[in-house]
Amino acid sequence: MPFVLRVVLALALCVHLSFSQGSVLLVGGGGEDDGDWSDAPYRWLVEHAPNRSILILHYSTTSSFLPGYFRRLGALTATNLVIPSPAVANDSATARTILAADGIFLRGGDQWQYILNWKGTLAERAIREVFQRGGVVGGSSAGMAVLSQVIVDARATSVDPRSALRNPLSSGITFTEGFLGFAPGIIGDTHFYERGRMGRLLAMIAVYKSQTGQAITGAGVDYNTALAIDPGGTGEVMGAGTVTLLRLNEASSYTLEPSKPLAMSRVLMDQLTAGYKITIPGGAITPPATATTFAPNKVSMALPPIVLDGGGQASSWTKAGGSLDKLLTFGEFPSDTIGIFSSPDGPPGATAIASYLEGKGIPVVQLPLGEGTKNDPLTAASCAGCRGFVFVSNREDSLAGFLSSSLVGDAFAEKLRGGSPVLMVSNDARLASDRAVGRTEFDGYGAYYGYLTLLNGLGLVKGIEFMPRIYENSDSIDNRFSGLFWGMGKSAMSYGVLIDDGTHIVLAGDSRLRVSGPTPALIVDARNVTSLDFPSFRDPGKANPRQNAALVGAVVHVVRDSQVFDLSNGAPLGVLDPWSSGPRPSGSWPSDKRPAGSSGFLLKQNYPNPFNPATNFDVTVDRRSHVVLEIYDMLGRRTAELFRGMMDPGTRTFRWDATHDASGCYVAKLSRAEGAVARTIILIK
Repeated sequence: MPFVLRVVLALALCVHLSFSQGSVLLVGGGGEDDGDWSDAPYRWLVEHAPNRSILILHYSTTSSFLPGYFRRLGALTATNLVIPSPAVANDSATARTILAADGIFLRGGDQWQYILNWKGTLAERAIREVFQRGGVVGGSSAGMAVLSQVIVDARATSVDPRSALRNPLSSGITFTEGFLGFAPGIIGDTHFYERGRMGRLLAMIAVYKSQTGQAITGAGVDYNTALAIDPGGTGEVMGAGTVTLLRLNEASSYTLEPSKPLAMSRVLMDQLTAGYKITIPGGAITPPATATTFAPNKVSMALPPIVLDGGGQASSWTKAGGSLDKLLTFGEFPSDTIGIFSSPDGPPGATAIASYLEGKGIPVVQLPLGEGTKNDPLTAASCAGCRGFVFVSNREDSLAGFLSSSLVGDAFAEKLRGGSPVLMVSNDARLASDRAVGRTEFDGYGAYYGYLTLLNGLGLVKGIEFMPRIYENSDSIDNRFSGLFWGMGKSAMSYGVLIDDGTHIVLAGDSRLRVSGPTPALIVDARNVTSLDFPSFRDPGKANPRQNAALVGAVVHVVRDSQVFDLSNGAPLGVLDPWSSGPRPSGSWPSDKRPAGSSGFLLKQNYPNPFNPATNFDVTVDRRSHVVLEIYDMLGRRTAELFRGMMDPGTRTFRWDATHDASGCYVAKLSRAEGAVARTIILIK
């Protein structure tokens, strides 16, 4: 190393000894502009640079806008510097230029290029020195990603969210550590809801834990949004959207298997809007004065089976084993007739469904539903003659009204009371609930501009917000993800369920939700949310604020094909025995015959359940192994450890005496080296 540079770095280290470490600005991407969302976080960066000297770094190009923008926000100097190669990054002149600044900003691009060209160089060391002597380092998009302790480096590919959910171990998730890393305990993801990246961030924290044994907090920062972390480790959310924190705790579990979808349960989720503060990495959250408490509505559902298809194309509904085939397992078809409710404007979806059913020899009757037909006696009579129903391509803002206090609506309600199954496909699936989010396809920036609406649904299910088609069209991804949380908050929903094209879910009146399809469903449990707020940011010239929501204290589950989720207890139940291909009586549901786990590693349901004050657990292992049996409450706190040690092949019974524990739901978790299984148990005193 040249003598002059050694002296400069030594002086910088001496300065570091008399000052605290610096500040960090994590920006989720988006376009900066005067008088817009970016003013507050970028001004914060300037104010946390002791001498207000800002250096804008990139590996390829310069910015014509940012130098002037930083100066307008109070910087005394603001210049660009391009570092395109390791040779330039190791040049002493480059290091001196960096050390002359006290505010560093990394523009977006490709995080692997930052790593490839700067890691282990004098440039990286100089950036570290700026930070360690009390300066500020910020980054947007890829520039933010490389400031995290753990970097998803995209060395081979940018990880697609759908691929990460469907096959996480082959989706291209790779990590880099030891580069910059000014946000400890965090793996960052950007453009979070703009690109629907919640599923991939969940996969990332699961893969990282499986590779290292260490839990890491996933921090998803939305576009046009920032998390500003001061030297004391307090982060404040700024800008238009949300910062979503995803964490594993002792009650969390995940399953990663080659060529199989992701499964996860009880991942802690805190979603924050502007004004929320959080300690890094501890996780303590301080809400703003605008936040309110959250009192969600309880979940209830109609008695007949309800099938909801997340796809917007007929090819999804009519594929072998798809939602139409599932509907046919709930009635005596082909002897029974299926009625197709659709808008009278001639939707092609209704025609495709009718053709598919008729090809199977099943009688079909079209039930055009509109203002002119809702009280038509012939349509009502046709409805009364059906034993199953499909809803497709209906008017989202009017469907509930057409079936309320009308002849057709009365006939349909009578059929529901008789147990007739219902299939709702595409956007109609949202309307199965009592409230829904509308206009998700109206404008690509609908949620950002405040264009989404709240709709009345049919109320077949209450207390759950459904959002289908989550990855079907990239232009509407933000509207669907952001809209789900906005709708949950506005309508006080206990749960939110995100369903992709090709996947369908079944609800059968017993509080169980079964998933079928290649993409797992994402289930957000908001029943224990403690703090709710909504963005106040309005895009310049728009009348309504950004539509999303802060939810503190939520829990996320990733439920894959053939898994069942218990809505009453907020817990996955594992895999139930497959349904036969033959017909089933209306409203029937397969029993849970299989204990949690595999044939060689079983935790049977406790008995009695509910219980007071003691209950028993049967544990079976197929080989001598080290196992742990623990009890957790629904906040993830360990309540009891029933066993920890070696267990010989066979079955043992363990007893939990909960005399000194409060009534409520608990989770029994059985662990050994290859994974963990869990059961939800109920203590009633």
